[in-house]
Amino acid sequence: MSSKRPPDGLSKGSQQNPKHQRRSKRCRPGQPKVRRNHTINLDGLASQLHGQWRAWPELTIHLEGLPTSVTTSNLWDWFSHEGEIAYMDIYETQRNPNISNAKIRFEPPPERNFWYTGSYVVRHHDRKQHPKQIEISIKLSNHVPPGFLKSPVHPDRTCPVKLTLYPAAIHFGNLTGEKSMKIMKSIPGMGNGRSLKLELSPKYQRLTVFFPIPSVAGGNRTERQHKVVIDFSSMKNVYQTAAVDNCCTLVVPLKTPPQYYWKTPDIHSTFSDETKNWSVMESWNRATNIVQHAGLPMMYPVTLHNDFQDPEFVDIGRWTTLGFVLDGGTEIASQVNQQLVSILDDFNITTKVQDDFKTVHGTKAKMWEYIDHQAPTEGHNALQMLQYSPDSIVHLPFEIRYQLEVCLSRGYLNEHMIGREFLERLANMKPAKARLCLESVADNAQVVIDPMAILEESQIDDSIIMSRIPSHCCLIRKAVITPTTIRYTTPTVEMSNRVMRRYKHYEDRFLKIQFTEEMEKGRIAVNKDQNDEIYKRVLRSMYKGVRIGDRFYEFLAFGNSQLRVNGAYFFCPTEHLSCDDIRRWMGQFSHIKVVAKYAARLGQCFSTTRELHAISAPATQQIPDIERNGYCFTDGIGKISSFLAQLISEDMILDVIARPSAFQFRMGGCKGVLAIWPNDTKVMEVHIRESQKKFESDSKGLEIIRSAAMATATLNRQTITILECLGVPIASFTNLLDHQLRSYELAMEDNDVAIDMLTKFVDENNIPDLLRAGFKTDDLQEPFVVNVLKLWRSWSLKLLKEKARIQVQKSAFVLGCVDETGTLRGHSSETEGSEDKAIDRLPQIFIQLSDATHYNKTQVISGVCIIGRNPSLHPGDIRVVEAVDCPALHHLRDVVVFPSTGDQPIPNMLSGGDLDGDDFFVIWEPTLIPRRWNYPPMNYLAPKPIELDRDVTVDDLRNFFVKYLKNDKLPLIATSHLAFSDDLGPMSPKCLELAELHSKAVDYPKTGDPAVLRRDQQPRKWPHFMEKKNSYTSRKALGVIFDKVKV
Repeated sequence: MSSKRPPDGLSKGSQQNPKHQRRSKRCRPGQPKVRRNHTINLDGLASQLHGQWRAWPELTIHLEGLPTSVTTSNLWDWFSHEGEIAYMDIYETQRNPNISNAKIRFEPPPERNFWYTGSYVVRHHDRKQHPKQIEISIKLSNHVPPGFLKSPVHPDRTCPVKLTLYPAAIHFGNLTGEKSMKIMKSIPGMGNGRSLKLELSPKYQRLTVFFPIPSVAGGNRTERQHKVVIDFSSMKNVYQTAAVDNCCTLVVPLKTPPQYYWKTPDIHSTFSDETKNWSVMESWNRATNIVQHAGLPMMYPVTLHNDFQDPEFVDIGRWTTLGFVLDGGTEIASQVNQQLVSILDDFNITTKVQDDFKTVHGTKAKMWEYIDHQAPTEGHNALQMLQYSPDSIVHLPFEIRYQLEVCLSRGYLNEHMIGREFLERLANMKPAKARLCLESVADNAQVVIDPMAILEESQIDDSIIMSRIPSHCCLIRKAVITPTTIRYTTPTVEMSNRVMRRYKHYEDRFLKIQFTEEMEKGRIAVNKDQNDEIYKRVLRSMYKGVRIGDRFYEFLAFGNSQLRVNGAYFFCPTEHLSCDDIRRWMGQFSHIKVVAKYAARLGQCFSTTRELHAISAPATQQIPDIERNGYCFTDGIGKISSFLAQLISEDMILDVIARPSAFQFRMGGCKGVLAIWPNDTKVMEVHIRESQKKFESDSKGLEIIRSAAMATATLNRQTITILECLGVPIASFTNLLDHQLRSYELAMEDNDVAIDMLTKFVDENNIPDLLRAGFKTDDLQEPFVVNVLKLWRSWSLKLLKEKARIQVQKSAFVLGCVDETGTLRGHSSETEGSEDKAIDRLPQIFIQLSDATHYNKTQVISGVCIIGRNPSLHPGDIRVVEAVDCPALHHLRDVVVFPSTGDQPIPNMLSGGDLDGDDFFVIWEPTLIPRRWNYPPMNYLAPKPIELDRDVTVDDLRNFFVKYLKNDKLPLIATSHLAFSDDLGPMSPKCLELAELHSKAVDYPKTGDPAVLRRDQQPRKWPHFMEKKNSYTSRKALGVIFDKVKV
């Protein structure tokens, strides 16, 4: 739909003719009318008289006196014919809640000053509610937008806010050397020479290119507008070729694909009556392919090399070098081109003028013809049969083919530079050596211009044998699917899972796939209609699979841990093993009719575990759950004998101070935690509860995820916000912060302080061992160790500033289990909401911690504590409890023991936790004990899951996966809650509502019912510590902490 469309009943020509409007005695339906008032709007009159507004980069008008029912769609109908609308915002004023005001920004400014009379008359489409014409007060914004910006490196020099050029053509292709580009697709300018547009924006530091592509939809031929947005940060060097026919080519090579968009022809589909603002960006949809026939890519599997038989095909994921043919024939054009180069230079983007740079039109890379081969079918003629001659095929073993695609997908090798000789050399090498050659290219992460060089220069010895992979690990191949391409990674050693162990001989047929944004910059934005094409690409992957050479990988399964990173497992079937065979082996799931829960149970088999070689299948005994008031006090917790626990510790060779007293486990269809109870269990016995049984499985072996271990807790933004609202003063947090900052400074000088901090707060880089070995002393300052230590401090300070990760000495972060003896006092609902601070009415816990410096020495914590679970968003998520010594529980250490008595389980009150592997923080720092003790817990009931009246199918799983990616609002809800908590407080109705919504989002992977975040639940202003636009200075604890930490 054209933005210049005149309103109903009025032609474009008459609309732009003021005389015609003055002659009109009556306003026809939908027709705006300029009305002359006796008082002329004088705002910006001088600018208007001289027409200076025409030279502005943008222009904003303010509207007053609108009906409260007005929508952005109405504003578009009334004003879009005046010019290109970039933004609209409708708002109310406190002076008169019965009317609405609005502002509209035009980019570029309109052709005529329709606001000069101060009044505008329109017709509302709803004639029943608004039978009469609506007269709107209209005026030009007093703010004159700057047309120029100061150069970031030359303060005495300015550059335009936006520089616009109109290329004669746009090229898409690849660099084939330091001075050459192979053009794979070229789009020439059409018509008036302005069909192609290049906009350079120093303000937003990006380059935007607009171009049309012919499109066929429903048998109708049309033209679809596209654009590509290139951030300055992704540009390093550009090349300017010699002038030919008064034109030069600006070549822009990119390491990774930029973001492509296409414009919807139906602007009205982008409006919503619920939203009061609109941006032109909402009319642009992300593009994953550029083709004439939009549905064509959905018919094929996702692969690195796309060869769609489409006349307008542009491989936007692979052709990452763009060329712009610029006119330099006139003095003005030459000046503009020089200005473009100057702006790029200001942002550290070097323009290399190379007269010998060549741009050559080419065809697809020959290498694919040599290695992509399929068996001929009966339909092929004799000539085609000859093309499949063995002499024309270069066969690469899969491990070599895969590693070659790793290098190609990452841009380290260029397919156009790979010839038959290189492929034949690879094929004739020993597979292990060829693979290692390619792995070294990927490890070096450097672009190789001449592929033959890696074979000539290779120093890899034929006798090199791959290091033995530990029995509990496996080689995992991974792929990242972005909106436009796929990127593979070199196989990595990871802890295995039940499925990988069972099918270890098919290890190379498993593929772990993750869906991300371009450049792997995090997750895909959720619930944006503009991203529908991206989700279609995800759906295409799930249904059509992924192709690597002659292998087709099909969707297998995913679990909660894979969902959190937008990932899933794929498998390439063989003649004797299919994905259905693997799923059937996993267990019996037919009784599960909820798609989300079905997927979670499948994913249970993919938990990273260690299989115990010393124990084939322990004896199991089923014991009842402890249930009361509709709650399960033993949800996820079972028992294990001391002897079995000892075998586990010896088999896993655990590096622990003392033998663990609890283990997170998987055993067939059972999951959860097993805690030691010496007197209740026999020698080789585990006790399983009904709450731990999820499905039936032929697999009976005991698998361990992790063992209970002591760790120190840290505060974070959520816990600080909740504790502050419960009465903990800001000084309590800043005192801990100051101590931590001093410790970081001391750690750089004193090794003992550094070792103490690194061991207490879990360091996975083994820096303490390097310090103990004497690599940093008064006499020796080993540069690597010193730099690692500095890096650790810098990273810790960054976390401290951005996440408020304040360390608490008197704290623990441990697994939870239950008091099977019934000794500990439970929670009483009578205390909820009371101001009572009687310790003898607090629920009790037991926590015994190992001493990190003395073997088999422990400390039993006693006194008033706070306990919680991350994330804590509701004021009732952090509870005040009493830690007590209980001799009957002394066999349990490095876990927190919850009571099995009371009206409600304590874990359930802590952000809806349970005992199947959740970690809890316990803090006994006196300054962090809140003034308010008994805030009522959140009374959240998860929505009833949607059950099917039939068996769950694989297609159900595929569709749910895509639906989840599109609707997972958990991060957005948490961010909104944090902002509103600072402004309104966590106890405000808005925050309490968001806390419940957050719990619903947490349950989404199990219930299949997504949380819907309304517009009014999204902040329009942000505390400064969140580092967003439209921010205010926060005076709360998080704002103070943010300002105190200097990175």
